Amino acid sequence: MARMPGADYRPVVNVHKNGVLEHRGLVLHVQDGTGSPYGWFNQTSSQASSDFWVGTGGTIEQYCDTGVDYAFAQAAGNPYYASVETEGRPDTALTAEQLEGVAHIYAWGHSAFGWPLAVVDSTTEHGFTYHGVGGEAWGNHPDCPGDLRKAQRPAVIARAKEIVGTTSGGGSVSLAHVVAAARKDPGAAQGHTTHRSEVLVVERALQAEGLLAAQWVDGSFGTKTVTAYAALQRRYGFSGADADGIPGRTSLTRLGAAHGFTVTA
Repeated sequence: MARMPGADYRPVVNVHKNGVLEHRGLVLHVQDGTGSPYGWFNQTSSQASSDFWVGTGGTIEQYCDTGVDYAFAQAAGNPYYASVETEGRPDTALTAEQLEGVAHIYAWGHSAFGWPLAVVDSTTEHGFTYHGVGGEAWGNHPDCPGDLRKAQRPAVIARAKEIVGTTSGGGSVSLAHVVAAARKDPGAAQGHTTHRSEVLVVERALQAEGLLAAQWVDGSFGTKTVTAYAALQRRYGFSGADADGIPGRTSLTRLGAAHGFTVTA
């Protein structure tokens, strides 16, 4: 069962058993109230729930088997994203304790399901999104979680990266060097590296995206890294020859923007 260590597990009736179709990431909500919503979530008449709730003091409650069963949080988005309610109002920011709690949830989801360590404003992209972006299909809550909390998502992801220990190296990488490594390293002797330092930056970012296991973050753009990069390209919407695992400028620049490195020629 997908239960987060350290969370107070309080199962509720308002869940769809075995309903999860994809692990795209996490949706940030605001409770617009105070106190644990457990009682409300455990009433069938409410038809409401979430995967998690984080109180202003940092308390974390979990209401369903995240990743298996889905909560009743964002309508059409429920089968694809987990959800976190946060105590308070849309015109208030997350407390420091709440930010820490949400970051721990995200770090756990990254490790358990491969949620990318990235902020997105989307109903389809993988990462840390928010309720209001879904419009009517997600229940028509344009002010959820409020501008202040939306703006705190990068800080949550930055802290989640610290928790999982996969912050990317920053700096810059040469597209030409990375492409050369992706073409040469898979057919070379085991452990061969072409442009090790730059490949490591890319591999650390792929690891942070949940696409590459730590044992393959070695500076060699071998078959495991090519496979991981192809998965990233597909995630970004590429297909066919454009998703062959050889980095292109668009995908590499987007990856760099999410993980703190720039791309040169």
